[in-house]
Amino acid sequence: MSLRQLLAAAAFALLAAAAQAQKLPKFMRLDPASHTLYTGNQASTGLYDESKIQNFYLWFSQADYWQQLKNNYTSKTDLPATLVVDGDTFPNVGVRFKGNTSYQGTSTSDKKSFNITMDYLNPDQNLDGQETLNLNNAFQDASFMREVAYLHQIRRHIPAAQANYVRLFINGQSWGIYPNVQQVGGDLVKEWFVSNDGTRWRADRPPGSTGGMGGGWGDGTAGLNYLGADSTEYKKHYTLKATKKAQPWADLIKVCQVLNQTPVANLDTALARYMDIDRTLWFLASEIAFSDDDSYVFKGKMDYYLYWDVETNRMTPLEFDGNSVMKSNATNWSAFYNATKVNYPLLNKLLAAPHARQRYLAHMRTLVADEMDPAKFNALIDQYDALISAEVQADPKKMTTFAQYGTEKQVLKTFVQNHRTTLLNHAEMNVVPPTVSDPAMNTNGGIWANPVADEAANVTVKASHTAGIAAVTAYYCAGLYGHFQKTAMYDDGLHNDGASGDGVYGAALPGFGTGTWVRFYFEVKAANTPGTLAFLPTGAEHDVYYYQVSSKLAEDRPVVINEIMASNQNAVTDEAGESEDWIELYNLTDQPVDLGGWFLTDDASKPEKLAFAEGTIIAPKDYLIVWADEDGSQGPLHANFKLSASGESLSLLNLTRQFVDTVSFGQQQADMGYARRPNGTGPFVIQAHTFKANNGNSSPTYEPADARASMLAYPNPAQQTLSVRLSGGTYDTPLTVSDISGKTLHTLTAQPQQDVDVSGWPQGMYFLRWGAVAKKVVVQRL
Repeated sequence: MSLRQLLAAAAFALLAAAAQAQKLPKFMRLDPASHTLYTGNQASTGLYDESKIQNFYLWFSQADYWQQLKNNYTSKTDLPATLVVDGDTFPNVGVRFKGNTSYQGTSTSDKKSFNITMDYLNPDQNLDGQETLNLNNAFQDASFMREVAYLHQIRRHIPAAQANYVRLFINGQSWGIYPNVQQVGGDLVKEWFVSNDGTRWRADRPPGSTGGMGGGWGDGTAGLNYLGADSTEYKKHYTLKATKKAQPWADLIKVCQVLNQTPVANLDTALARYMDIDRTLWFLASEIAFSDDDSYVFKGKMDYYLYWDVETNRMTPLEFDGNSVMKSNATNWSAFYNATKVNYPLLNKLLAAPHARQRYLAHMRTLVADEMDPAKFNALIDQYDALISAEVQADPKKMTTFAQYGTEKQVLKTFVQNHRTTLLNHAEMNVVPPTVSDPAMNTNGGIWANPVADEAANVTVKASHTAGIAAVTAYYCAGLYGHFQKTAMYDDGLHNDGASGDGVYGAALPGFGTGTWVRFYFEVKAANTPGTLAFLPTGAEHDVYYYQVSSKLAEDRPVVINEIMASNQNAVTDEAGESEDWIELYNLTDQPVDLGGWFLTDDASKPEKLAFAEGTIIAPKDYLIVWADEDGSQGPLHANFKLSASGESLSLLNLTRQFVDTVSFGQQQADMGYARRPNGTGPFVIQAHTFKANNGNSSPTYEPADARASMLAYPNPAQQTLSVRLSGGTYDTPLTVSDISGKTLHTLTAQPQQDVDVSGWPQGMYFLRWGAVAKKVVVQRL
């Protein structure tokens, strides 16, 4: 491998580490191992951790608090109370009964649903970032699981509330088990979108509206039908929940106009400017897959939200209220349920557009294959059952019997099995889609190596279908958020796709500036009559591949990172007599080099961490020491970062922000140097330190510490099994597992391939180490 390739590979490793720390919404995460940006594919933690039941204690000072709560129901007036959760006390929260049918239908029961406003009197008060809590009474759901399970499944693909279980106590008396369901509000929006600065509506009649709801369900009043250019008509049927725009209704009106008045042949292109079509299709597919009869697809006018995203200037529907899903009488819903109803334009208009229809079918197939897999779904229900069964049995306020609980949890399993069969038997659903595999991105630095500034990235994918392939398209976007563009891919041997006709399709994505994140995914269209589509990743557009553009590599490399010590205990002291970690730079040339304006960093996303002052000179063939102690008060050569003995990356950049040198290192040994050998030019080895001196001018007599050894561990986070792949090292060296404190927990025999059972490991962060190679992994439960 050439020096430039080595530098490119090292730069990629540094950028991958930076990707882990990239600031993203909670439900978006970058996975460098698979080069994938996931949205929604992670377990909830904290307040909505599904693996445990929290205790909520409400204390009212009013002797007649129950009657006051009843009196306040219509006006939605909060009653002050104190909430205690896990020993933390929250005074002056606001409490009121919530729900419509779940309240009216339980007039003789104490098992009411509760809305808890954390910031009722204290605007800064919240619980784990949530300002509003919803404790739902599982009305007409003897299983207590419908809403929690539904939200868990669809949250894999669309913005949806988090949910788990709590025990509620009121003034010391048990009120039993409650689903704890996140509010569809600003807190939820900022977990899925770049910000929550957009406009949010709820599709229902605003309080005090005189416009009424019109006729029955499906009358088009709040179903995104075009009601004319006057916002007054829309204000009768949609409740404006939040906005920062002076004229927010114009956005809603435009979406309705384009959706309803654009010819079907042009709808995909025209509507994409104002609506996130892909997220909308996932939204519709999710509601139909689980037969949500309290929803857009059933009612066509209410019980869903709309969010206008100011970053993309597009509308997205948001799921709301999932306590009426998966009922036995709805197993016959087809894949295009209610799509013939003209007042349901998201179904009737959008699904009539040929490309949108095929994209929708591809997403529905993914839901059926994954989220409706009976084995996986049944395991989820069994997991909830193990958690709440005893709680339901002991619930003193429940509205149904424990025997009904046992029956109803089986109803959920049976529904998924039966509705899955219904969907798969649909004529359009059971068409075999194209096969898509082997995604890759290639640059001058190699496979999956980040391109440098302005360098094109060549992407390839393998595709096949019995009827042949009509088209393969690469969708790409400069940025971790925003609209995708597309480019055609070819199997002609002329687009870095291998041999012509070999089933591998290629295209070049344009070059972008340094630091740009680029997302991309693949769409394959079969040459059959319907033009059946398949995507890779299957969760596109919310799951996509990504890379980040590196700085151009410097042609001139007068200075290198020559040696580091990341665990200095007693080896060397600085000017203050302190044993601090250090970094040694070496001047390879016969001329002095002024480092003024250069940078040294341990985070590629923050290249300017240590800026060298003008006049920082390294004499010819001489050394310069930088102390990594986060103590700039001791001098200009004391960096504002420290080194990690468990491993990280360092990079040296010149005046033009080009990478001059980069080193990635694994676990270090106390008081030992990690040094280039031969001095200044060779690979790094762990050896006795040579502080500000020659590291040795002969090649090492043993294998460089990490010149060839590599480790791949996936999936990361892992739930049950962690696959570990080792190569290039000595298998006599054991594979060890340690916790974040460095304590060794497991010692395993190193093998080229092995699957490690992590099902019994507590959730948290671990470090795998194999010689000098280290990998951070996370164990996380759904």
